Amino acid sequence: MASSDLYGVQTFVKDRKGKLAQGRFTPCKDAEEARRYAEARVTQGFAAGSAAFLRRGGGEFDEGEAITFAVFGAVPPGVSDQLPF
Repeated sequence: MASSDLYGVQTFVKDRKGKLAQGRFTPCKDAEEARRYAEARVTQGFAAGSAAFLRRGGGEFDEGEAITFAVFGAVPPGVSDQLPF
């Protein structure tokens, strides 16, 4: 893993109107931890949906390429193109 690689999970929750909204972002140490955490958030009922991803390149979090490698539950359309929020 390059020093600028960042694994993480973005969760999605339902707002008061029942629409999906961005939940919490959680950094992870590797892809397996991110996948397990994303799945657990949904199966345990803490989130309506979640996406595990790798952000590669760039020195800042909002720079570089995001690669979504696992999605669980309900996520907004095109989430792999929009992560991280």
